[in-house]
Amino acid sequence: MLKHILFSLFLSGTILLTACSESSTTAPTSGGQDDVISKTTAMTKGGGSVVSTIKNDDTQHWEVRVDMPGDGGIVKFEYQLNSNELREVKGISSSFDYEIEPENGLINYSTAKGIALGAVNGSIIEWKLEKDVSDNMWQYRFEIGNSEVRINATNGSIVRIKN
Repeated sequence: MLKHILFSLFLSGTILLTACSESSTTAPTSGGQDDVISKTTAMTKGGGSVVSTIKNDDTQHWEVRVDMPGDGGIVKFEYQLNSNELREVKGISSSFDYEIEPENGLINYSTAKGIALGAVNGSIIEWKLEKDVSDNMWQYRFEIGNSEVRINATNGSIVRIKN
């Protein structure tokens, strides 16, 4: 019972804190909020619970934060405000032990994570999936120790390793 009360307090506090930051509002637009929540749920295969959804007009994006199962941490999904197209996925707290299956034929998170950890020894400090403008491709970026490993999210090849 105490666990449920603490979780409810955590969830309420997270939503309140997020709603009060940076010109954000939780007010949905027709179809937009439901659409991004549906896309996020599909990518996590329902494995997690949405803790907040924010429409940020200043940066023209939707942000959906998901508490992943077990001690997986929190993952942030960003979508373009007008089109609801995926902009970025980012693990914002560890343990980074979960699965995400992005849309558009991109490789899943666990495959990319395995490639990155096979290329560089250490523990993941942070990661994200984004479209790299300079390389014009979707990439996973893993920070492992003092290194950054970039992986082509379409075919799984290592794009570069920075030490």
